[in-house]
Amino acid sequence: MAQQIQELVASIRKDGIEVAQQEAHAIIEAAKQEAAAIVAAAKKESEALRAKADREIATKEMSARSSLAQASRDVQLAMKSALTAQLDRLLVTEVSKALSSKDVITLIQSVVTLAGESENKVLEVNEKVFERLAENLASALAQEVKKGLVIQAVPMVAGGFKLVEKDGSSYFDFTEGEVAALLKPYLSHAVEALIFS
Repeated sequence: MAQQIQELVASIRKDGIEVAQQEAHAIIEAAKQEAAAIVAAAKKESEALRAKADREIATKEMSARSSLAQASRDVQLAMKSALTAQLDRLLVTEVSKALSSKDVITLIQSVVTLAGESENKVLEVNEKVFERLAENLASALAQEVKKGLVIQAVPMVAGGFKLVEKDGSSYFDFTEGEVAALLKPYLSHAVEALIFS
């Protein structure tokens, strides 16, 4: 009987161990499957986050490039505007110098001669130029003055001169601002090509 009890105990033990081993094996398999599922989900989420991050980086890079291009255009436009303003001032200064030299008398003579009928004309000259060149102007235009041309200093003429009809119907404007404005289109393309090419 002792032997039967031992066999029974051994049989129970064997059956219990086999069942426990099967349960342990099932638990291990379930854990492996669950771990594999967790790893796969984590991998999928990681790939999704990486793709999202790549898209955000690409968007920010494109935005940065666009901002840089806009800033470059803004700097170029500001520089062009500043250079153009400086060149305009230089042009007016140089034209003013040319129109206040003794050489302007030849230009005035030509304009007065080409305009014809001096008796209806007034030559308006900058006050400083008039003071400096009055004698030379009077002698150069003596014939026209005899015909009725009036020469007068006018504070409104900043530099250069105007030849005006006495009734105000027309005029020839050779003031520094007008001459510079007439020259500017011819200079700006050449200057622009030098600066922005």
